[in-house]
Amino acid sequence: MKRFLLLMTFCFMILIPNCYAYSSGFLYMIKAMNIELNNVNGLPLNEEIYEKYNLIVYGSPITVNDTKQRWKTTENGNWTKSAGAWNGAGERGEYWILGQDFSGKSVHNEIFPDDYNSGTSPLNWNYRVINGAVESWSDASKYMYEEQKEYMLTQKLSRFGTTYDLTVLDIGLDKARLENYATWGSTGSVYTEKPGEGNVYWVATFSIPPMAGEAKLNSVLELPNGTEYTMSKDDEKIEIPLSFGAYIDGLSEYAKAEHIKVIESELKVNGVTYNTVSASETIRISKNGNLIIKKEDYPGVEKITLNFECNSFAATYFPSDPVLYSNKNVTVTINLESDSKNKVLYYNDENAPTIYRITIKRLSVDARGNTIEEDLCINNKTRIPFVCAGQVIKIEVETSKSADKVTFDFAGFNSIRKLDSLTKRFLWDEPKSRGEKTIYSNLTALQRMYNMPARLTLEEQKAETEVYSAIYVVPYQTTQTLHSWNSLREEKKDAFKIDESKLFSRKENSYTLVVRASSEVGSRTKNYKFDVAERWDELYNHDISKYISNY
Repeated sequence: MKRFLLLMTFCFMILIPNCYAYSSGFLYMIKAMNIELNNVNGLPLNEEIYEKYNLIVYGSPITVNDTKQRWKTTENGNWTKSAGAWNGAGERGEYWILGQDFSGKSVHNEIFPDDYNSGTSPLNWNYRVINGAVESWSDASKYMYEEQKEYMLTQKLSRFGTTYDLTVLDIGLDKARLENYATWGSTGSVYTEKPGEGNVYWVATFSIPPMAGEAKLNSVLELPNGTEYTMSKDDEKIEIPLSFGAYIDGLSEYAKAEHIKVIESELKVNGVTYNTVSASETIRISKNGNLIIKKEDYPGVEKITLNFECNSFAATYFPSDPVLYSNKNVTVTINLESDSKNKVLYYNDENAPTIYRITIKRLSVDARGNTIEEDLCINNKTRIPFVCAGQVIKIEVETSKSADKVTFDFAGFNSIRKLDSLTKRFLWDEPKSRGEKTIYSNLTALQRMYNMPARLTLEEQKAETEVYSAIYVVPYQTTQTLHSWNSLREEKKDAFKIDESKLFSRKENSYTLVVRASSEVGSRTKNYKFDVAERWDELYNHDISKYISNY
């Protein structure tokens, strides 16, 4: 019976370490990167050690068949004596040997406490020549790229969280044996032996951080026409232009594009795959497209909601590197116009006054102080005119002589219709405090202009037509519909890293100026689309000529 129990205990000790249950994320990573689940000696890959030490190790400290294996109790140890990773119970400490690499050689623990503290810095140690040290650096099977070797030889070595002004080249290739090469995401380690008292030498392991420990994958999902759309009652479909992909940033000079085995992005719309893009040996991918939404596919609804989801991953050729993941979600809404009588702004009577033209000019002052009218700039990317928040504009409307009243309103964000405190300060408070002439004769007139719909004044009567006009100041806190230096700075949180290719691209839906001409027989409306860029006083010191077509 005793012999049977001993045999069962022996089998238990052999079998359990080879039956690890991996987490789904770790299993996906090792499968995607073709990492072997077992090394040449049949020991299994250890996820606990990867999580604690960022090293690819097979087996575990308690299955190491090495007479040099040791244990030390430490306050912040990652391991539990005679068990697995420390999880709050048991004797806490560190093992000297963590397990094996793929070839079966022992992997030493860089944070295993020193047996002997000489009181001197590693910079002053008299390192000993180690058998196999030079050969370890010549073994091409240990690394995949010359960048890895150069990185390991030239980077500063560290122990117990302290980095020293010391490299492998400083120590000497014959005195520093390579144990693990660093990759983009895993730590490298080097084995040395240092002197103690009485001509006794002690082992000292140094570590080197990953080559691209700060690398980050970013999913990209851009909708140049914004996230709010309207499909009129006469439209049967609408096209939504889009761009999606991914890029990697945070790379060091040693992390190269050719190290990328695959970088891939998948775009889903309402949970269904719409398109994918993938490549290798590059750090950036992108793909453009047009999503067509048909009204017939959404019967009986007033609003269509689309959930766009861009999922991306990137993997290097290094078997030990984790897969990088990234996700970005955007919600798009499409409003379907109906024949509702509540939408009087867009209702046209057959015999109502005709609106022949709508003209918007921006007003400025020349060197002599004279007011001049200038055309709005046209955006090269959207081909739509734009103004700046805080700019003074003149709205001019020419109608048939049958019009009794002409008003204007804005469709879009409410901010363009609101007299904010900053606009009032620049238009009224500061000019009055300096005794200067203001655009509006009194504060009531200024406030009335922002009570929509606002009325235009009859300016000129012609033989067959009438011209109405109004002076309007675009509020300073109007929502921008185009990407600007400001919005891109906020996006990156760095004024020196803005993506200039996105300047003046679509950020939100454009505004619509809605003009309404009325008489006793009815009303007629006409629309004018335009965009709003950033505040004019923040834009004036930038050269925007390359972004506009009539500059």
